[in-house]
Amino acid sequence: MPSTPFIVEWPAAGRLAVMPRPAGGDWLDDEVARLRRHGVDTVVSALTGPEYDRLDLRGEEQAVRTAGMRFVSFPIPDLGVPDFTAYRKLTGQLADEVAAGRFVLAHCFGGIGRATVIAGGVLVRLGASAVDAIAAIAAVRGLPVPETEPQRAILARLAGMTGPR
Repeated sequence: MPSTPFIVEWPAAGRLAVMPRPAGGDWLDDEVARLRRHGVDTVVSALTGPEYDRLDLRGEEQAVRTAGMRFVSFPIPDLGVPDFTAYRKLTGQLADEVAAGRFVLAHCFGGIGRATVIAGGVLVRLGASAVDAIAAIAAVRGLPVPETEPQRAILARLAGMTGPR
């Protein structure tokens, strides 16, 4: 079954979405081509090395690049949070992409925790409060996001920071 991007409603020149991981193995190229047809420009994966192996997604980076999209690997342990400095840098770069009119998609295993931490951070960098970022993503996902209190806390911490992207 193909994964579906959940496009987050937010006023910006570009678009932002989250989704569960794409299907791996023999379905990977079709999944990636479908994302490109949706207009995705950048794919950000929060999967870890062992998850890539287990899900037969080792070829994701190459498939994404071959389809003409940018690929960003930003591994975060399941139910965990990223290093804050790297997170702040990444979300600033991705917010710049969305502000410039590009379509950024973040995925993790289920598209509920780690992907929403990344997308929520992008929304914060675009001017949202942490509460509004979480609400916007939860509305499109149809369930509470992100999954853990530390994941909500990193969004709040990012929202409390000031300065350029």
